[in-house]
Parts: sequence; structure tokens; C-alpha cells
Amino acid sequence: MPFGCRLASRQIAAAALLLAMASAPRAEAASKHAAPHAKSRSKAKPVAKECPAPKEEAPIVVAGGKVALFAFTGDDAEAIRRQVTHLLKSKGMKIMTSLRPVDSAEQYREMSVTLNLVAYVDGEVTIDGNDGSATIYVRNGATGMRTASATVAAERHQLAASIGKELWERLGPALGQACADAAKPRKGAREPMRINAGTPLTAADTAEATE
Repeated sequence: MPFGCRLASRQIAAAALLLAMASAPRAEAASKHAAPHAKSRSKAKPVAKECPAPKEEAPIVVAGGKVALFAFTGDDAEAIRRQVTHLLKSKGMKIMTSLRPVDSAEQYREMSVTLNLVAYVDGEVTIDGNDGSATIYVRNGATGMRTASATVAAERHQLAASIGKELWERLGPALGQACADAAKPRKGAREPMRINAGTPLTAADTAEATE
């Protein structure tokens, strides 16, 4: 091979070697740069946690429960009382309207046991010109204490209708709780009074007493 050709081939080989050496760090860097991306692609995504299903509220059970409905106070009180009576009856409750309030929680408890009452309901009605409001109270028969109240306000002639629409949603849970409490065994209930009259007299004792 001519000298010039050998020199040219050596130069070409040297250039190729230098080119290969120069491209090696770039390839290594490229492989390092690509490695994290490959890992990130292969990494499994965390499974989203399922949200717990919302708890369903227990239905309000009041059917068959007996309620004492006291007289209401204030202007137009009787009309509002009739509306409350109609509302409670529509929910399956039994109404007693002849009772009067007593003085203490203990007396309310005793009356609820004697008459099989689950709750007491009373109310106050206020009329001011064309505006009206009514506050209805619920007293738990098992505890003898007031447990809930609701005030409904509307135009005077629309007050009874508003009572029918709004009252149950606000006082229904308290009446349902009163029915549930009444179904529980009563703690500390008084036992019937017993009188020890002694040993019954026999016919012989009676004859001896008359001699």
C-alpha cells in the first residue's frame, strides 16, 4: 500500500477513535438521565382509598306513642294547637288533651308511667299585627325534662300552614327519642305498696272469738 494511503487510513482510524471516546460520556449521561424516567414510569400508582359510605339515619318511629298535648297560650293559640294535633295524629301518635301540667320532673315521670305517655307537648303563640310566631316544646316522658323546642314564624294567617310544613322536621327526632326511651325498662320504678295483714282467721278462731 502506498505510504500516503497508509497515512490516510491511520488518520481516519484515529479520528474514529476520538469520535467514539467523545460520544461515550454523552451516551452514559443520556442513559443516566433516562433511567429515572423509566423508573417513574414503571412505579405503580397508589390506589385511591375509597370514601366510606355515608351512614344512614335511623328512621323516626313514633307510631302508637301516646302524647299529652297541653293547652297553648297566646292569641290564636287554639288554632295552632289544632294544627299540632293534626300533625301528630298524621304520624300515628295518640293524643290526650285533657291533662294539665304538673310541677316537677318527678311528677311528669310518674304520670307518664301511670298513663303510658311517651312525651308532653305544649306551646306559646305570639301575634303582632300581621306577623305571628309559635314556639312548641317537647318534654320527654321518661326523664320528665324538656328536650326540644322549635319556633315557627310567618304571617298571621299562614302560621298554621307553616307549622304543618316545618314542625315535624324539627321536633320529630325528639319525639322519636322519647318513644325509644319509653320502650326501655324504667330504672328505680316504685313497686306497688303491699300491706301485711297477718295470718287469715280460721273458722275455729272466729267461733272462739264470739264465745
